[in-house]
Amino acid sequence: MPRTESPGHAPVAGAAQLGLFDWAEPEPVPMAAALPVAVPPPPVPTPPPQQPVQTAPLQRHDDGIHRFDWSLHRAARRTLALRVDDRGVRVMAPRSATLTVVKAFVAGHAAWVVRKLQQRAARLQALGAARIDWSDGGRLPYLGGTLLLRVRGDTVLRHTPDTGELHLPLPHGSAADRVRDSVAAWMQRQALALFTARTAHFAQQLGVQVRRVGLSQATTRWGSATSDGSIRLHWRLLHFSPRLVDYVVAHEVAHLREMNHSPRFWAHVGWLYPEFREARQHLRQTTLPPWD
Repeated sequence: MPRTESPGHAPVAGAAQLGLFDWAEPEPVPMAAALPVAVPPPPVPTPPPQQPVQTAPLQRHDDGIHRFDWSLHRAARRTLALRVDDRGVRVMAPRSATLTVVKAFVAGHAAWVVRKLQQRAARLQALGAARIDWSDGGRLPYLGGTLLLRVRGDTVLRHTPDTGELHLPLPHGSAADRVRDSVAAWMQRQALALFTARTAHFAQQLGVQVRRVGLSQATTRWGSATSDGSIRLHWRLLHFSPRLVDYVVAHEVAHLREMNHSPRFWAHVGWLYPEFREARQHLRQTTLPPWD
């Protein structure tokens, strides 16, 4: 499998913060007693000319079985790498690598590239099918079932679990963003209540103390735990079944014993949630509906 890379972000620890206006008291400049010295203003630096944005030309790979376009991007690096993302198939190569070597690298991983492209196309199709209609009659997954939105001028918010209907206190024909925000606020309240109850359940089983449960909307993880006993869980876990919610909660509670992913950590997870392997795989394969 080729080496793949993905961007990440990490906080800078211990960085000094500067104010908006940092200055030092200037030393006095000696001047003649009778004749003032005219100090010319400093020259205004000429900004460098803007470089036009360059797009790497596309190359075509076609070996009779695998066909795709790719672009070459050279940088100060030592290895070749492939990326398949929103910008297509990109090859990251050292400046010294010949085009023959790069093409051979692409050919050697052509099957992998095609597989990733197919997976990406399937995911985009699934995301399109899962898109939520933020109007009366719209549906969205909720705790293993379906939540049916009702925007019919109700004066109070009302959820009827028997029918799966959520009546929103909005006039009929409300804008999609108002409907979406109203549903989000309701779901966040439900999520906090559920997460608080389930963390207490698993914490009692494991013999640990949860000091705080909060909601998260992180883009890369479903939950997090800190050594002081704080747990944060993504409120959109409510799109999944209660069993999957329990797996994520148990996972984070287990971190209060082991702040790592060591065998001992997974032993705690397995004791709290024996089917954790199946749940983890299911969670990875589940498509989260776009929230827009």
